[in-house]
Amino acid sequence: MQKKICFAALALPALLLAGCADSPLETLLPAENTATVETAAAPQPQTLNVYATQALLPAVQNYASSQQVTLQVTEDPAAADLVLLDHKPDGFVEGVDVMSDTLLAAAAARAGITESTDALPLGRSLYGYWANGTLLNSLLGDGGVTALQNASWDEWSDFVETLQAWLEEPGAATVTLNGSKFTLPETKPDTLNATGVFSEPMDRVSGYTAAMLAAGSELTEDTLTGPLNGVYSAVTLEWDNLAENDETALFRRAKLTDLLSAYGSEACQNLVLIPFKCELEESDLSTEEYNLTGLLDYPVLAEVGYVTVRAGTEETAQKAAKSAALWLYSSGDGENALTETLGVITPWNTASDTTTLGAMQIEQAGTGILPGITVTQAQADALEENEEALRDSTSHTTAERKTFTEQALQALGVTEAEE
Repeated sequence: MQKKICFAALALPALLLAGCADSPLETLLPAENTATVETAAAPQPQTLNVYATQALLPAVQNYASSQQVTLQVTEDPAAADLVLLDHKPDGFVEGVDVMSDTLLAAAAARAGITESTDALPLGRSLYGYWANGTLLNSLLGDGGVTALQNASWDEWSDFVETLQAWLEEPGAATVTLNGSKFTLPETKPDTLNATGVFSEPMDRVSGYTAAMLAAGSELTEDTLTGPLNGVYSAVTLEWDNLAENDETALFRRAKLTDLLSAYGSEACQNLVLIPFKCELEESDLSTEEYNLTGLLDYPVLAEVGYVTVRAGTEETAQKAAKSAALWLYSSGDGENALTETLGVITPWNTASDTTTLGAMQIEQAGTGILPGITVTQAQADALEENEEALRDSTSHTTAERKTFTEQALQALGVTEAEE
């Protein structure tokens, strides 16, 4: 089960150390408030009891601050009146059916939701490996970042292993990326304190997107086994090349929303995005909708989370939760909390490009992205636990990979556990 967030001073990892953008971009596509949902007529509640994951808590903090509401954060989603989860709650917590409430139904309509649901989506955010652009350029030279973004699986995995060895013992080393050769410098840059290529992911589940898309519309054991084997290769590559801690890593797998929450917008502006790559082969694809190059080279536009008004609470508490949800969906300040604070593209497709990263996210979403998958919170927890089981593995065997894939199939509801 996920924990509530404890905000603390965070040391900036290597991927942030090379500096920030000098100034934000001029606004090209401001997030305009196009809300048509009416706000609740009841007086503004004074207290809100909420459970929220780390990346999503800033949105309700903005609400509480702007509306003079006392925010009570709980560690138990079942005890909260408003619940913000990274994934769909289905069974994790019982929520009010939005179609049973006039105002919540109007909010759902704004997001294009027409069927019964107990959760409203909060938007989408780019997902993949994030690294400091200045630092990567100092290691690879001109064109290196673009080549890395378009590298094949073999090129990517060779690059990771070569870079890890270089971090442990620097010296001129050549890597091939997207068919071109690049040479790592003989010595480390003075600003580089990295001990490993990867930090532990802030989001693991969105990494299954390419595998799920490769499997096509029919998710079966046959269509998913090959792609999930590819995820296994990506996960073990991370574990084998892990930094000593999060502050001494070059790459971090995450949604943009996760990074903005943890480190702040200003510190993140110089980051670049490398797609999360799995070891996929043509034979793993059971669909004609995506090709192998796209599944390897396109970043994911992942769902950042969902907001739920918990069912069964007393009337005043439920009004408080509804007011917060409606504020996010229907007010200019609420939309800013999503687009500016969380850095998302809203469910009604507004966004902000007042920063370098925001502009990059809009551009990327308009050119080439993979649509993120939707899973429940229980499925997400099971997939994360399955990856965690590989932490102490020292030799990767066929049996280990088979076990990983079987557990992932069970987590996704494709197969059932043997009794």
